[in-house]
Amino acid sequence: MSTEDQEPQRDPILELLQPILEARQKRIDEHAALRESQPYQAAVKQLDRLAADYGIALNAIDLMATRYPPFFETLITLRVKPHFVQSLIAAVWMAKEGMLDPARRELRFLLEASVKTLWLDMGGRRTDGSHTDPGADVASKVDALDDLGAQRFGDIVDGLEFGLLSDEAKATYRQTATDLYSRLSTHNHISTTNVARDLSKFDSGRAFGFETVEEVDAVARLAKRVLDLALSSHFEAFDHGLVGDILVHVFDDEPRWAFRKTPLVGAINQHFDYKAERDARHEKS
Repeated sequence: MSTEDQEPQRDPILELLQPILEARQKRIDEHAALRESQPYQAAVKQLDRLAADYGIALNAIDLMATRYPPFFETLITLRVKPHFVQSLIAAVWMAKEGMLDPARRELRFLLEASVKTLWLDMGGRRTDGSHTDPGADVASKVDALDDLGAQRFGDIVDGLEFGLLSDEAKATYRQTATDLYSRLSTHNHISTTNVARDLSKFDSGRAFGFETVEEVDAVARLAKRVLDLALSSHFEAFDHGLVGDILVHVFDDEPRWAFRKTPLVGAINQHFDYKAERDARHEKS
């Protein structure tokens, strides 16, 4: 019998895997179509806009700080900017790729770093009235960072003193900071809540990397809260008069800036409604 007349040999392993592979490919194709859909693209654009508008504000602070170079020798908030930017870029990229928990972990770092650098630039007051006295220069404040690890985050938040936020906004800041920190900290370590959630997803046929529009939207909403608090922290840490110049001369001409009316940055923005430049602009309009 020639080899041409022989029946092809069956591969039982391939036959077993074929339905699994076909189902997997179907899910991949469906998710690829979802990622191209208008609702998904709109969710992604939210993340991109938040990142871009946060970056514009950071750069505005940086540029304004060049008017007085000693700012860079005394304010650790200015010098930690690359860490803020790296975490945000990583969080946005991972959220787009379906790695939602790692994205939340980066947001937690951004939140914690923003609060702690503000605390150091304010002088390090403890809730019991004592002071850590981190020093006036950036090098001393860098050395003081490890000591902050031994303090409860809530105590650090309670020790903050503000100059731009109203009493109502101060309460909002503290509540938001502690709420976000508690919520995001559950993603830093393996926990019952997260593992049980993921196992439930796996049992229903959902796996990592197949994120839904609703999940991307949820991360975008979370990122907006974190960035609102982070940016308000950066403004509080910087020279308050120059913050007014930034908000009035830069962002009054950017009506679509994402943080114009967020709870904390919006409250800081309202603090400068007394400025003559803003009054003149309102009169013309």
